[in-house]
Amino acid sequence: MLHMLIFISLLFKASASHISAYGNTTAVYGGDAHYRCAVDNPTGVLQVTWQRLFRDEDIENLATYSKRFGQQINEPYRGKVIFTEASLSSASITLRNVTWEDESCYVCGFNVYPDGSKRKQICLTVQGISEVHTSHLQVPSTGHDEADVEVVFSCSATGKPAPTIEWNFASDVKRVALPVDNRTANSDHTFTSSSSITLQVPPYWSGHVDCVLNSEMTGQRQETIHYKRLGTKKEEGKSLRPLGIAVIVIAIMFISCILVAVVKKRKGLNCNRRNEHV
Repeated sequence: MLHMLIFISLLFKASASHISAYGNTTAVYGGDAHYRCAVDNPTGVLQVTWQRLFRDEDIENLATYSKRFGQQINEPYRGKVIFTEASLSSASITLRNVTWEDESCYVCGFNVYPDGSKRKQICLTVQGISEVHTSHLQVPSTGHDEADVEVVFSCSATGKPAPTIEWNFASDVKRVALPVDNRTANSDHTFTSSSSITLQVPPYWSGHVDCVLNSEMTGQRQETIHYKRLGTKKEEGKSLRPLGIAVIVIAIMFISCILVAVVKKRKGLNCNRRNEHV
């Protein structure tokens, strides 16, 4: 009778065990997400399982831990999912380098004998920027190298929520007009934002323009667009012309002197031969 009461008591404690789960509900694209779950009473726990719950309610096993088999990570997720703690009372995992495809609910389950599985889940949303493109284009002009020219700087970024774009540039260039912005929704629920700004660039200017993405937000980043007026190279070519001409003139004079010396030497030899015959 006493053994029966102890067994019933253990079953009651196991079934009354409380599970707590902690982790990231949002993560930055390219960053890591961390999850931990624990049970306050591990009595009867045989295995801890981490699973992924898809939107269509399909469930896929990520990793498991048991005393018999130790840590096990399923093949598609090796290198992606890492155990940072593993025991029958608590387990922690890290999702590395998260992308848009990693948005899901992550389920921690304790397999308790004889009650079955007790589970908790945390859903992840990924935010940030996955792709950036920059460029610049000089507007055709009939002016000469000494005149200002207009250059269009462009920046586009794909992310979620829709990325914001701001511009920073040096005080020695002038903005011709307000930036032209555009936003497109993509099929994977991300957005592509683009912006172009036209600046007036002085002669021989060399510098950069900064495209600031998601300013003062999570995942802020900055892309630098370098630019150099082609007129600078032309000017350098002009400055080298006098020196090049001088070198050519000196070379011609040197060769001429050698030729004159050779001719004189040959004439001297001819005169000596004639005198010997006389």
